[in-house]
Amino acid sequence: MKTLRTMNRRRVVQAVAIALACSGGNAMAQAWPNKPISLVVPFPAGGTTDVLARALADKLTQSLGQTVIVESKPGAGATLGADYVAKAKPDGYTLLVGAVHHTIASSVYKKLPYDLQKDFAPITEIALVPNVLVVNAGTPAKNVAELVALAKTQPGKLNYGSNGNGTAQHLIGTQFQNLTATDLVHVPYKGSGPLTTDLLGGQVTMSFDTITPVLQHIKSGKLRALAVTTAKRSTALPDVPTLDEAGLKGFDIGTWFGVLAPVATPKDIVARLNLEAVKIIQ
Repeated sequence: MKTLRTMNRRRVVQAVAIALACSGGNAMAQAWPNKPISLVVPFPAGGTTDVLARALADKLTQSLGQTVIVESKPGAGATLGADYVAKAKPDGYTLLVGAVHHTIASSVYKKLPYDLQKDFAPITEIALVPNVLVVNAGTPAKNVAELVALAKTQPGKLNYGSNGNGTAQHLIGTQFQNLTATDLVHVPYKGSGPLTTDLLGGQVTMSFDTITPVLQHIKSGKLRALAVTTAKRSTALPDVPTLDEAGLKGFDIGTWFGVLAPVATPKDIVARLNLEAVKIIQ
């Protein structure tokens, strides 16, 4: 009888301990966020990913009541930053501002230190941005046809920059070469900032970057926009034709951006982030 009473007492103690643990866990979840949140950008400052992340961080800081900072971790075609977040503690305080580059990288790199499908929990898409074919203002080509003709007279001489191997810009450049039967040299960079600097300086002939980092230079006349890569014209550059209109029929590639968390991040935190981000986007 004494043994039975002891067992019952132990069960009661265990039940109370479990209840307290669950209560504590709920309290912790409800308290999120109680410290700064990092939005990891896998590129240097100045590119579209960075611009979008900073805009989102400012609004999330207001809606969550906690500081949201942008942390740059560039390299290896955006895969270094992705790997950092994949291995971060899944507590909702380290998030990745990812892009189409990460889906492409899964096919380009023979081995990645993370699995995009298994190691991340998607929160939401935040933007779909057109890419634009631009050349340095000193390039004689005034349109796509003239650029293709110039490239064919100088095979292996003209180059194009990208944000790195396996990025959207790299893919678009390869597709452009395939459709025009031209031979261009690919020059990978860590991001749009250093790429744009060299494009302005004439070290790079052209790029297929997103509109954001090059728009001001197009408007100032330092860069010349020849075509956008999406099926429809961009409202930011309404007078610039699409590559489809320029003769590359069916060409339709843009760059999506989104926010992801480590896969084991609590579902209620992922849901809260989705709710706040969608409100901001709308």
